[in-house]
Amino acid sequence: MAQAQASLLDLNGLLRSGSVKARDVIRRAVQALEAEGARDGSVRQILEREAMSAARGVERELSRGRTRGLLQGAPFGVSELLQVSGRPPFWNADVHPRQVEDAAAVSRLRGAKAIPLAVLSSPPPGAAEFWRSGGADPCAAAVGRRLLPFAIGLDFNGNVLRSALRHGCWALRPTFGTVSGFGTAPVSWTLAAVTAVAGTPEDCGHALSAMSGGDSRCFHSPGRTFRFVPQYARFSPKLLAAEGAAVPALLTALGKLGASVEAAPRPKGFSGDILEIVLAAEACEAMEDEMASAAEGREILEQARELTAFDYLRAMRLRREVQEWFNEALAGSDAVIFPAASLTEPETEADAGPQDWLATALIAGAPVVAFGGGGGLPAFCLTGRAGAENPLLKLAAALRETAAPSGGS
Repeated sequence: MAQAQASLLDLNGLLRSGSVKARDVIRRAVQALEAEGARDGSVRQILEREAMSAARGVERELSRGRTRGLLQGAPFGVSELLQVSGRPPFWNADVHPRQVEDAAAVSRLRGAKAIPLAVLSSPPPGAAEFWRSGGADPCAAAVGRRLLPFAIGLDFNGNVLRSALRHGCWALRPTFGTVSGFGTAPVSWTLAAVTAVAGTPEDCGHALSAMSGGDSRCFHSPGRTFRFVPQYARFSPKLLAAEGAAVPALLTALGKLGASVEAAPRPKGFSGDILEIVLAAEACEAMEDEMASAAEGREILEQARELTAFDYLRAMRLRREVQEWFNEALAGSDAVIFPAASLTEPETEADAGPQDWLATALIAGAPVVAFGGGGGLPAFCLTGRAGAENPLLKLAAALRETAAPSGGS
């Protein structure tokens, strides 16, 4: 399916030129989703009827010369951890479908004339794979198999990032609060972030730009709006590399960019423990009924019930210390780069460095760019201080172009 393999820029060019019709893009995407996505249960529902209606509207606008940006007419997938209008969410199945609103991220993408086409399945919260760190999120599977140009999911413990690593995609988890949490599953009100998965870092940036902004319906939305303007971003020639990041291909690409690479300090080893405590306390309290529906979930729920208010508050205090350490560690540098191949495998002592860096970035609410490898580059992650999405995406794109000048992944 050529349209799904194309970047948003290329797809938009085809639509604007009239060489491809929006409804044809939808038809081919539906065929691909039915043939490949539905067979493994990763596609919960295909929204073909409403997508075709939206595609007709896009065709009418383009015929009148009315353009709405690069997302106009692009189909995308939505994890079922985000609400889609007319479909009761699994965490509130009793609500009438007509009362269900789009999650804020979905609504804003619709406003940019992107077209939600598929609701992508998620393991039930009572299942162990829902919490496992191996990357069970379905968004990257759909993008990695070229079924859709991009998809959005809810990252709460690195699940979307790890899935992107596993499927060779790019993923962008933004600074916490950049995208409203309205209409998302109550997995964690201080950790979960709507995350974009796409075939290029630029496409992740365009998707985030459309989704971002304040929202009075979400009490942890600070009103931060992201604008994807990499041409105005600069990244420091000084980068920090976590232990194990000395991969020849990566160092060669960084050298071609003129970047000096210094060893990153080792993050605090208790970051993973903080992440587990905060997630367990917030998720199990909010989703108690869903957790109790399966034996594995009940076991996790019982463990969470053993936590006290003292445990949770101490974890939040230590979390603040980790945030301060994170900002101090990045003083004078725009990014930390760390290898990511081990992040989809069971944690071992050798993997502690990347695991600790990812956990530190998550609890600090920092942006993370993940790439699963390809085009001459190994799998890696980039993270930086809050609000550093543009420099991180610019660096990611430069690395890709340097390693594979002809186009790469």
